[in-house]
Amino acid sequence: MLPQLKHRLVIGLSLVIGGLCWLLALGALTAADGSTGLSLMDAHVGTVSAVLVVIAAGLPAMILGLVTASTGNPLAGTFTVSGSLLLLGSMGGSIDGYLRRGELPAGYRPLAIEAVIWLVLLAVVIVGIDRLQTRVRPGLRFLATQRHLGTRTKLTWPNGPALLAGLITAVAGAFICNLLIQSSDGGQVNGALLLGFGVAALVGNMAIPQRNPVVILLSPLAVALVAYLWVAQSYPTTDALLADLYTHHLLNLALALPIQYASAGITGCALGVGLAQTLEHVRHTTVVTA
Repeated sequence: MLPQLKHRLVIGLSLVIGGLCWLLALGALTAADGSTGLSLMDAHVGTVSAVLVVIAAGLPAMILGLVTASTGNPLAGTFTVSGSLLLLGSMGGSIDGYLRRGELPAGYRPLAIEAVIWLVLLAVVIVGIDRLQTRVRPGLRFLATQRHLGTRTKLTWPNGPALLAGLITAVAGAFICNLLIQSSDGGQVNGALLLGFGVAALVGNMAIPQRNPVVILLSPLAVALVAYLWVAQSYPTTDALLADLYTHHLLNLALALPIQYASAGITGCALGVGLAQTLEHVRHTTVVTA
């Protein structure tokens, strides 16, 4: 079920404003040599400063995510934050620049750490928005819509079914995205992550129906962490890794940056869970009608 027009306008405006604010971090996150591939770990301002800049630049998107979650389906908050971040990830370019300026395969270990940083930051944001949206909603009654499928959605500490649904999503997402990613081109990678994790989230939520998709939403960063660690320990020398990279035998999941998993991957998951809610609603309605 698509959001009502009023809520679609709120989401669209929030994506535009949030995306433009995220772009304010572009200069700080760019590497010292100006090459492509944004990473918190080798930003020219330093890792700690880069994290602080990302938080500051993303604050408007987080506030707008709270607004969209408070006026409709709670998933809209996650979609707004990660969807607006997609603009920054796209403007940063592909991973090629990072691979050229880093020492390989050791350069994948900092990316694993970065995946954890993004996972923690976005987990706090996603859960925080869900905790606050019930308090903010009464004040935004004039923008709120009652017709949405997220009334029972709760993004909080996961239980067993939520963890299992997230595991299914991660495995399916890793498999699909590894097939879809065919080059390091930023647009191709973002499109593959968006589609791959969208399908995977749909599968995970339909396989284990439950109302807490927080692990599903964060599963792309778990996949990124495993992929980076696997590549870092699988190659004894730089030449061995580069040989597989240039002959297209490197794990395709390793061609995506953490910021791409955090933006395109999580946005795809939010869309997939939303579609799963729609299909479940249709199935339930059909059963009741019958």
